[in-house]
Amino acid sequence: MAAFQVDDDFLDMPETASLMGAEDRENEPRPLHKDHKQRTLVLVLLVGINLLNYLDRYTVSGVLPELKDHTKSGFDKDLSDSQGGLLMTAFVVSYMIVSPIFGYLGDRYNRKNLIVVGMLMWSLFTVGGSFAQNYTQLLIGRGLVGTGEAAYAVIAPTIIADLYEPHIRTKMLSIFYVAIPVGAALGFIVGGQVAEAFGSWRWALRVSPPLGILLSVVLFFFTHDPPRGATEGHGSKNEASGLKAFYDDFKAVMSVPTFFWSTAGFTAVTFTSGALAQWAPTYVYRQSQFLDVQYTSAQSSLFFGGVTVITGVTGTMAGSYISKYLESKTPAHDSYVCGVGLLASVVFMGMAIPLAAYAMGAFWGLTLLGEFALCLNWGPVAAITLYVIKPRRRNTAEAVSILVTHLFGDAASPYLVGVISDTLKDSYGYNDGDSLMLALFIPVVVSLLGGFAFLRSGKFVGKDRAAASAVSPQTTFKLINDPLD
Repeated sequence: MAAFQVDDDFLDMPETASLMGAEDRENEPRPLHKDHKQRTLVLVLLVGINLLNYLDRYTVSGVLPELKDHTKSGFDKDLSDSQGGLLMTAFVVSYMIVSPIFGYLGDRYNRKNLIVVGMLMWSLFTVGGSFAQNYTQLLIGRGLVGTGEAAYAVIAPTIIADLYEPHIRTKMLSIFYVAIPVGAALGFIVGGQVAEAFGSWRWALRVSPPLGILLSVVLFFFTHDPPRGATEGHGSKNEASGLKAFYDDFKAVMSVPTFFWSTAGFTAVTFTSGALAQWAPTYVYRQSQFLDVQYTSAQSSLFFGGVTVITGVTGTMAGSYISKYLESKTPAHDSYVCGVGLLASVVFMGMAIPLAAYAMGAFWGLTLLGEFALCLNWGPVAAITLYVIKPRRRNTAEAVSILVTHLFGDAASPYLVGVISDTLKDSYGYNDGDSLMLALFIPVVVSLLGGFAFLRSGKFVGKDRAAASAVSPQTTFKLINDPLD
């Protein structure tokens, strides 16, 4: 079992220090700046779990053509496009509904333990969904998976914020968020390849849970929850409780203009990425059937996954470095990187989508540029949320961000694109490739609005960041368990 730990605030009290003998002082937590390996262990575990979460989330996209065909899915009938899109929507709806609960708990209780509980739930529900015998059971199973992931997604960024000082935090958050596009790409690839290798989509859903359990065990037994706000001179938990306390926290974070506008911008990002992640492999597969080069479902997922890996890593890290370069020039550097990146993605994706019907090579080239531009925002937008909100409300801010961005973002977009595609096919006679092409222009328009929202947030960021800041970081706390504890 994990060792019992004395409260960090108690250890930092001068009265406590004066009562501690020489032997006790030898066992004091080591200064933060000396614990690079310890911090790296915690970061690696959180990145690994994030990678697995997104791998699983987009595995369904990789096997969607199989799920839609009843002869391959084992269900009693084929699925429509709207039913395929609803699988992602069900996941996101439960994810965003449960997120505020974990945000409230994360501001008040041990965050490490909350993540472990969430990961165990996630593993159980993911495996359970692989045994679904009909569409309804699979839909419920994917919805339950979202409740487990909510614990991790809300809390992990705030732990990273408490491990790393502000001047390197964006870089560390970018490393953390690289796991999103890479995990999503692996989901496309693993989903398609594992399903093809084992002859069933069910095995694709059984890849990530064992690894998730392993990482959770290491996290539980070998790490500690760092004090909140330790790297910025804050050091207190949110002691308020009850519905009124949650309402007060919600009102406080939404009253920060930078948070409001950056959340609006990121809603457009989730709307677009959710729609593309769910439908792009299927769209490529359908359009290729009308060209000389005809992809299989597994090939479409593999190629799109490869593009996503490349753009995810390079785009996310480039966003971090560009932001760092602009930091000395303007306090709105993160807002500008996010806004310009999203507007650039509108141009490239707007050209790429129709070209898939005529020139697949041009489609891949423009998609590469569009996804690169879209991924520029992952690190900077996470940093914005963390530095304009005071530490004792950061978990709540993360939860509110998840609720809003997914409620109006990828909870709606996969299903909406599917419904419009079905309508264009059934009512207007479009083939299934062209109907999906026209439906995919909706995320492009939403991204245009999101880009301007990010630019708007830059007007307020200097003032809001100063209001949330403090000095004198705390440097004496433990990150991992000592072997003899």
